[in-house]
Order: sequence, then structure tokens, then C-alpha cells
Amino acid sequence: MRLKALRERPPAGTVPSQFLTLSPRNKHAIAVDTSRARLYLFENGASGLKLIADYYISVGKSGIEKSLEGDLRTPLGVYFITSNLDPKSLKDFYGAGALPINYPNAYDARRGKTGSGIWLHGTPPNQFSRAPKATDGCVVLANPDLERIIGTVEVRTTPVVIAPHLQWVAPSAVRTDAQRFEDALNAWRAAKSSGNAD
Repeated sequence: MRLKALRERPPAGTVPSQFLTLSPRNKHAIAVDTSRARLYLFENGASGLKLIADYYISVGKSGIEKSLEGDLRTPLGVYFITSNLDPKSLKDFYGAGALPINYPNAYDARRGKTGSGIWLHGTPPNQFSRAPKATDGCVVLANPDLERIIGTVEVRTTPVVIAPHLQWVAPSAVRTDAQRFEDALNAWRAAKSSGNAD
């Protein structure tokens, strides 16, 4: 999987279609493609998203689509990094540190999903990395990769998209979809304000 990711790079100048729009407050963004066991780190600047790094990752032993506490699956959705846990406060198992995400988010909770403690974290000192499906539901990286991410992202403003597949598109295609979404959202907001439940 690692060699395939190096041979089959995302097309230059493309971004994942999952990122419709980001606030200027979101200095960075993370996208995880679970089918490729890959995490992509983006910088969000005046000219939009720019891929700055990508890393091999491991996900849940039972795969993806977490729905229940203890199901050994990694959740799919849009989350935010909620904190940066100091490695001195953690067991060696977590390696260079941990970045918890807000699973279950409000949408997950509404759909009855349970569980907690989903983190981006490292590996024990005597282990460089894990097999592609070897966690209890967390996203696990090699310690040097996690350290680079910890040194780059900001807590509470860094979105983390975890998807079964990332579809790479030109930024102009994302802007078109973002405009359609914004138009639909504004129409819904106007209908709701006027009392039109239909």
C-alpha cells in the first residue's frame, strides 16, 4: 500500500471533493483515505488548499464505519481535533502523542452512534508502524509523521475528514459544488425562517 501510494500520487493541483469550503480560520485540514491507508495534510491559504504532506496510516481492525462502542472500527465523517495530549501524560503505547477528535460529533449522535476516544496517535517506541487494519478504531501513524502533524495543526480549528475514498478534483469543481450547496442551504434557511416546513 505504501509503494502504491508513492506510485499513484494525487493529480497535481487537485483537492479532495469532500472539502467544499473552509473558513480562513482553518489554517490546515486533514483528509484520510481509508482505502489507501493514507492521511493527507493540507495548508489553507489565500489561494485555497495546498497538499503539503501525506503519510501512511492504520485504521480499525474491523475496518471503517464505526457505529458502536468497542466495534474496532474507524468512524467516517467530518471531525475536528479537540486537543493535543502530551506524550508524557500517556502510556508508551501512544508513542509521540495523541490528537483526539470529536467522535461522535452531533450528526453521529443523532444517528445513534456510540463510542469515544478516537485519536490520531503514534506507535510504541519499539514499533515503527502497524498493518493497515490494526487499531481499535483510532488513526495511527509512525511517530515521526505524527510529530510533524502535531507541529503543524491547530487544536479546534483543524478539520479531519475520514472517508472510504477521496475523489481528487480541480479546485474549480469544488467551488461549483460549494456554490450549489450554499444556494440550497440559503433556500432552506429562508424557508425555515418563513415557517415553511415543507
